[in-house]
Amino acid sequence: MEDRSTVKRVWGFFAGLLDYPTESPLEAVGECRQLVAGVSPDADALLARFQGFVEGSTLGRLQEEYTRAFDMDESHSLYVGYHLLGESYKRSAMLLEFMERYRAHGVEVAGELADHLPVVLRFLTVCDDRDLVDEIICDAVWPSLEMISGDGDETDAPDPEEEGPPVAAALPYHELLDSLLFFVRASTSGSTQPLAVTSAVGWPTT
Repeated sequence: MEDRSTVKRVWGFFAGLLDYPTESPLEAVGECRQLVAGVSPDADALLARFQGFVEGSTLGRLQEEYTRAFDMDESHSLYVGYHLLGESYKRSAMLLEFMERYRAHGVEVAGELADHLPVVLRFLTVCDDRDLVDEIICDAVWPSLEMISGDGDETDAPDPEEEGPPVAAALPYHELLDSLLFFVRASTSGSTQPLAVTSAVGWPTT
């Protein structure tokens, strides 16, 4: 996908949607869907489900579901380095490397760790170094999302033609992460694939 400005806007929308909700994100979901639909129908289908959840929820319910999805479930933690490296000295080195790269581009982070997914996505919206953006996506964001999803090859958007109730209902915010994963897969051009986890973290640990 060559329209980098559109991709940057999508990163920004997902960054906001993955922040702790302090107001209804309904408008942002709708705008994000407009950009995502032409790139990944699967991502849009999951965003549509999330949109329906938002429409039927109070702000308190959104906050409860956010906490349930991310703060009470380590397997869906929003900290990229946690998934790639666990709680180790290598993750500490990764955090420092992220901070150095942010500062080199005039970005200061406060209130969250540097590997928090919304923080990383917001940096991608302002970074004009195309190689660095691709590096962060393919070496950190993409592999961590694949790890969160479990088996990425089995992650499927809902089939509107399928009859009967689903076997198990996914948490709305987990589906939001799956939507982001579909978009990352679809918007990464050429033959680029996420690096294996064993090598994906080479740049932040040296």
